[in-house]
Amino acid sequence: MQIKTVCELTGLTARAIRVYIDEQLIEPIFTENYLGRRSFDFSMDDVEMLKSIAILRKNDFSIDEIRRMINHTESSTVIVQNVKKRIEEQADAYRLRLQAFSYIDADRAYSISELAQLLSQTPNDAPIPNEPRKWNVAEGVKSVFVFIAVWLPFALTTVGFFSGIRMYAYPKVNAGGILLTLLALTPSVLILVITKIKPNVKKRLKQFLLLLCILFIPFSLIAPFGIVLRSETTDFHNYRDFDPDCLANRNEVFLELFPAWPHYFENVKNENGKWETVYLDAKYYYQFLYGMDYTYDIYAEWPLRNEDFAAEVQRARAVFEKAVAEETYGYDFVEMERGDFSCLILYNGNEPFREVTNSYDYLIFAYCEKNNTVRYIYCDSLENGVDQPYYLQLDW
Repeated sequence: MQIKTVCELTGLTARAIRVYIDEQLIEPIFTENYLGRRSFDFSMDDVEMLKSIAILRKNDFSIDEIRRMINHTESSTVIVQNVKKRIEEQADAYRLRLQAFSYIDADRAYSISELAQLLSQTPNDAPIPNEPRKWNVAEGVKSVFVFIAVWLPFALTTVGFFSGIRMYAYPKVNAGGILLTLLALTPSVLILVITKIKPNVKKRLKQFLLLLCILFIPFSLIAPFGIVLRSETTDFHNYRDFDPDCLANRNEVFLELFPAWPHYFENVKNENGKWETVYLDAKYYYQFLYGMDYTYDIYAEWPLRNEDFAAEVQRARAVFEKAVAEETYGYDFVEMERGDFSCLILYNGNEPFREVTNSYDYLIFAYCEKNNTVRYIYCDSLENGVDQPYYLQLDW
């Protein structure tokens, strides 16, 4: 028979019957569908067992005690004694309570303090009952709303910060971004820390701060991304290791001009006849800034031996001549002297070393015959506002 019929016969709820099945007090036959839901088929023996369980439960037998009696009938003597003892203890407690009521005049009205004083004359070790709190839907929804409004800025800040960190190969923290983020979190922090304030003032202050939290949610979504807007390194071992969004990765002229393997060390045999690595006076700089628009500067410099120096100048000149001939990127070409350096320059925008523009693309190969030093420079920017390319900061 089905569970609905069993409920009618035993007076038990379907929930109680399923609990007794889960606790293995009864084991009816069942079938299971593809979702894992079981349909039970109860026998009359199952019904009689459930009726017995219901009577025992009414008489203060626990589920664990009933299970032990099912599995080990001989344990029933001890279990019955334990249950009887519990009931006697409960009866004694209720007799004490009745005795306390003997001091009360049923026809007289008492205040709470008077009633408590009379009842306290009889010892009562009964525990104070747990008072169940009724669930207030409106209050619950309000609590959830306040929780989200207060903690959402922290969640958005965490997501924004780690997203920014992951975006860059060499992330550099921006103090301004941190300040803006802290500003966005201020209302939430204040709500969490205000305690010693008069209740009426605290309520109004919390309402005001909560409104600020809500208004600042878009700000706290955007501000954390400003903590890391820049990627920067001067470590020569990071040569040509750029951020994925840096457009230099897609510029074929740049890829040809900048050597695939940097000349920043030589293997030299020392006086003992052993080889050792001697690092040259190499310099390197990479910066990538990605705000509303992008800007990046890439710079490498190192000295070369005479034969390597001449070959490198010849190779770089061939790269520039090829780029001008193919007109792939629409570069203009200029060759000029700058201090001790001779410069081969491909450029878009204003001509280098003249007026600074807010949109430029410069590829520079510079070489100094006095000390056999070569420089590779790539400066590209679409930043709003006048920017200063990195090559202007160098000593020429």
